[in-house]
Amino acid sequence: MLSSARVVTRPLLRAQTRSYAVLADAYSAVGYTRKGDQPLQAPKVNATVSKSESGITIASVDHLGPVSTLALVVNAGSRFESPDAPGVAHFWKNTLVRNIAGDNIVRTVRETELRGDTLYTEHTREQIILASDFLRDNLVDAVPLLIDNLFNKQFYPYEFLQHRPQVIEQAAASLADPTTKVLDSLHQAAFRNGLGNSLFASAPAAKALKRAHLNEFASKFFTADRIAIVGHGVSHDDLKPLVEEALAKYTLPKGSATAAPSKFRGGEVRIEAGPKAESHYAVAFPSLAYTDAQYPAALVLRALLDGSKRLKWGNPSGSAGLLASAATPTTSVTAFEAGYSDAGLIGFYVQGSANDVKNVASKSVSVLKGVASNVPSDALARAKKVAVVDAESALSRGVAVQEIGKRVLASGQYLSTSQLADAIAKVSAADVQKVAKAAIAARPAAVAYGNLLKLPYLDEL
Repeated sequence: MLSSARVVTRPLLRAQTRSYAVLADAYSAVGYTRKGDQPLQAPKVNATVSKSESGITIASVDHLGPVSTLALVVNAGSRFESPDAPGVAHFWKNTLVRNIAGDNIVRTVRETELRGDTLYTEHTREQIILASDFLRDNLVDAVPLLIDNLFNKQFYPYEFLQHRPQVIEQAAASLADPTTKVLDSLHQAAFRNGLGNSLFASAPAAKALKRAHLNEFASKFFTADRIAIVGHGVSHDDLKPLVEEALAKYTLPKGSATAAPSKFRGGEVRIEAGPKAESHYAVAFPSLAYTDAQYPAALVLRALLDGSKRLKWGNPSGSAGLLASAATPTTSVTAFEAGYSDAGLIGFYVQGSANDVKNVASKSVSVLKGVASNVPSDALARAKKVAVVDAESALSRGVAVQEIGKRVLASGQYLSTSQLADAIAKVSAADVQKVAKAAIAARPAAVAYGNLLKLPYLDEL
């Protein structure tokens, strides 16, 4: 047994060299050195983007692993809903997997389970996603399964009626979470319509929808130019012929539908939750779209402000981010950023004691104003590293296919994490200041949730 450990001292090494002492056999110490920072680039993967004969975009990223994800990404999220049919994107998400001609949902679910695959649907403000995770060899089964379900015109009345209570229950369960409720309302305050449309179909909205609304929405937005088939961990040479074969039996309409650009307007929403409810207060400012060449500066700005999530058991507000100075022992503050195809949000989220919210929110606004005039060089260097780490760690397989899909639909190109890391490395203090100045120059959007008698109004910050 080791009864004690010797402390080995070493002379100072030259700049950008780190030395670690570890115990080895016979109580000896071995020194390990690392010179400079690790490269930002991940190992190169095979990324390919092409078009099918029908006009659908096919994108693949092959990391040569055994597990694959395939997703059909449709540019038809909640922002495209009409005032006459709110909630139709949420409803469509729930009904994508159903009985198909010559087969039924029981067989679909059972065969998926027996293969060990997953089958799921999701939706965002801009996309509806139908996806599956599977072992690499099951690509031949996954491609026709997803395509047949997406373009399935068979839709019985009883299927529509079965999904209505599910949609209502999902919306109620999601919006019961204060954070989800606040962020959904924050988009409404910021954009009013378009990106301001709720992600969820409320009970009155779901009850008002008819199959005709869903069919009209699909005929308008489920068109070849708005669909991307994305494979992650998939060979493009294997994927494309399977897609062409599966699409051969369908005649896809050519789309002409467009949506008005979402404009940031600002405003305020206040949600009463009772005198004993925990307080939530979110403030958002306009930011950049992910299609903007300067978008990496918005990612760095968020990382500059936010220091949370660096330690599992650390302070909820972190200690390294600039917003940490605004937090109190009972009230945390974190930064958020959301980029869309033609607009973006950046801001901060305060959570905790109602008595501290006004002070914390006011200090947070002052911090953002301070960034607009000065960005410390050491803080900028840290923020760049944080932005790269956060961008990479957020890309699970499911999220990765969404990111690839939305980018190839918007620009026809795939932006790898290596390319994003290179772009982040080139961000200057002036770039970050420019984003911050544009943010504070606009009228912000805010949502207060909790005891409204104690929470400040936006003009009081």
